[in-house]
Amino acid sequence: MKLMQAPKLIRYTTARFARAQVRVSKDGRFSLLDVLKALGLEDMAAVESVLTAQNLEVTRYDFGGGPEPTVRGQQIALLAFALETPEARQWRRRAQEMLGRYFEGDIQLAAEIAERNPEPQTRRWLAARLESIEARKNLMSVVAKHGGQGPVYGQLGSLSNQSVLKMNSVELRRQRGVKSTRDGLTALELKRLSYLETATAKAIEERKIKGNQEILELHRRNAEAEKKVWETAGDKVS
Repeated sequence: MKLMQAPKLIRYTTARFARAQVRVSKDGRFSLLDVLKALGLEDMAAVESVLTAQNLEVTRYDFGGGPEPTVRGQQIALLAFALETPEARQWRRRAQEMLGRYFEGDIQLAAEIAERNPEPQTRRWLAARLESIEARKNLMSVVAKHGGQGPVYGQLGSLSNQSVLKMNSVELRRQRGVKSTRDGLTALELKRLSYLETATAKAIEERKIKGNQEILELHRRNAEAEKKVWETAGDKVS
């Protein structure tokens, strides 16, 4: 009889760091030994002095050979800027290039960062957020072309928030502890906002709606209809 082998326990993944591979725990901590090796520091005595000098908080994780010291991403950056090895200096040059790409809004950099995230639901949230931003921009553009002006832009946002979130932006940021409203929304909330604002933009153009009052009334009706759809769906599920 053929014995079945127990599945191998996956304790970590790996991430590329400069030219080296660094082990990463399931909860996103990096092997400190791998990081320091990638930064050109392998002497354990030197490692201890670096930890003491930088006052790094080190936790431990078992990658398969017993508990090892680990650090978070921000601590890696601190080490890379504190060390004076050739590898650390090279990493700083790469960091400068990356910062430049960030300021230029390099979308490929955003894609690279998203691909490094191991959680599919987080990537779906990012896609929903980008879709929501585009829907909002498109609505504002359509409103401007159809005579919207002054307070109408904020009023449209308030109607959307009250319908989907049942609170205003200030309340949401306070309750969910975020600085930007979109940072505190779920993927579903973002998708609902996208749908609502896209529907209003399309209706404004198709019906040739003009002026603040007509635009707001149309959006209010759309918001009420969208809300009823979700409430009905929720009743059926429950």
